[in-house]
Amino acid sequence: MSTIHNVTIGDSQILAMKELRKVLATCPNLLKLSVESIPDNAIRVAGQTLIEPGVQLPHLKYLRLRGYLRLADWNLPGWEQCVGWESLEYLESSDYGFLLSLRLPLKELRSLTLILGLFDILFDENSLVNLMCRLPKLEHFSMTGSTGLVFGSDFLKHRGDSLKTLQLHEDPHDLWPHPQFLPDEGMIRHLGKTCPRLTTCAIDLNVGHDWPWKLLSIIAESLWFIIHLELYMFLSVPCGQVQVTLVSVRKIWNFLWSSIARFRKERGHASSLPRLRTLKISTSDSRLYTARFEARLSERDDLAAQGHAEVVSLELEGLHEKYGYGECENNFQEDFRRQLTTRAERGPSQDKRMISNYVVHPQARPLETTLTEMVDW
Repeated sequence: MSTIHNVTIGDSQILAMKELRKVLATCPNLLKLSVESIPDNAIRVAGQTLIEPGVQLPHLKYLRLRGYLRLADWNLPGWEQCVGWESLEYLESSDYGFLLSLRLPLKELRSLTLILGLFDILFDENSLVNLMCRLPKLEHFSMTGSTGLVFGSDFLKHRGDSLKTLQLHEDPHDLWPHPQFLPDEGMIRHLGKTCPRLTTCAIDLNVGHDWPWKLLSIIAESLWFIIHLELYMFLSVPCGQVQVTLVSVRKIWNFLWSSIARFRKERGHASSLPRLRTLKISTSDSRLYTARFEARLSERDDLAAQGHAEVVSLELEGLHEKYGYGECENNFQEDFRRQLTTRAERGPSQDKRMISNYVVHPQARPLETTLTEMVDW
């Protein structure tokens, strides 16, 4: 199996450790390794060894440990020796402790996704800066949890100039050890000054009784060069006057587009035409209702020059991709499509049963999509 270049280990497979060890032991040319697990299974495999001593993965470019997986919990004494860390380009992990203790340089790492768990209370500003100082080629950085560390440290000062992608998101969990962080006006201005090469940016915003128009204006002024913008909005007043719908997302798109155009003109740019191509808006409220929308600049040049965009519900679009646009095969599909269409047009339903069926219990959801795709592989 020396020709195998890509191995993905799903949650249902993760318990078959013996077989997985055999596969990895015979894949010296492996380029991509992705392991996913939920907490229960991660706990059950803790203390077991995924990679046998002596196994070498010198050509690995992509390593993804998604979920609650930690290298230390897996008792991997040879992990540091088996992976060609100096040539690794993409890393996603929740085990920041291992990264901090890793003695080898990560000189080719271009993309890092860092997921802080509920017990990562020792990760602080110094830890983040020390880690970034060892990543000279970092271009794409995503961080979930404790995102205030990015603005509270010298991280942007040291790495902002080289970043093309920056995604910062707080996990809305009641047991989170750090207070949930939402950037203010000054921090967004600082972000624009220190990250002039950003093409993709994702940040969290708080939404009360009205849309944060002033903050959105500062985003347009500070990130006037952005191409892909993603806003995760925490709705502090659920089912209030503010509803995230196809209409309201288009309203926000139009506001950002016109604001960016005005600021570009004031700055004296040769063209006032914004670079903005996509706007993603994801929402969450205290009932755990979530929704994801995307505004996409028109592909027609004449309409794009005027800022016209197509606005879609990503959940509804995913449903159509899965089942097609024709007639539904059963009552469940028909009912689900109708409810998604209704909430995309009018906002979340007051029916708590719908929320329970499609949001609170992920296993009951027919679709599962990631928040963002940072790098295409």
